[in-house]
Amino acid sequence: MSSIVFIGYRGSGKSTLGKWLAADRGEQFIDTDDVVLAHLGFSTVSKAWQSVGEDGWREAEELLIPKMLEKKAVISLGGGSPMLQQVATALAKSKAVIHLISSQEATVSRIAQGDDRPALSASDLEIRLERLPTYGSLATFTVDTSCPIAESKQCILEFLDSVD
Repeated sequence: MSSIVFIGYRGSGKSTLGKWLAADRGEQFIDTDDVVLAHLGFSTVSKAWQSVGEDGWREAEELLIPKMLEKKAVISLGGGSPMLQQVATALAKSKAVIHLISSQEATVSRIAQGDDRPALSASDLEIRLERLPTYGSLATFTVDTSCPIAESKQCILEFLDSVD
């Protein structure tokens, strides 16, 4: 199988489950946010957004992510990148695009625990709702990550067994 891609809104578990799955399968893990940060020359997402803004960030994603999706790796995409046409087109070529979705409450709680991203505002929660249909349409499988992580892992493994 080629790349296994995790998509979803921030706080859905993409990095956590991506790192676990890559280690479990002995494959490379790529967090596209990390690659974009390195490309732009910043240490944090907050600093990058303050300097280049969303437009600069999205341009870098469009440039870099389609190439990453050609690799045999477990890849975690930033929450907004599937909304970009070039990224969506590249995702359509992947056999395993796993949409991770969590409840609004779980999402807010997880993001509040992080230190590199601002807390979710009401408008952020609206953006989350706007993106959910696109995530769903691009995904080959959806996993609710509001449940205990062991359940999410089991669902992912069962899906991958069915497509390998």
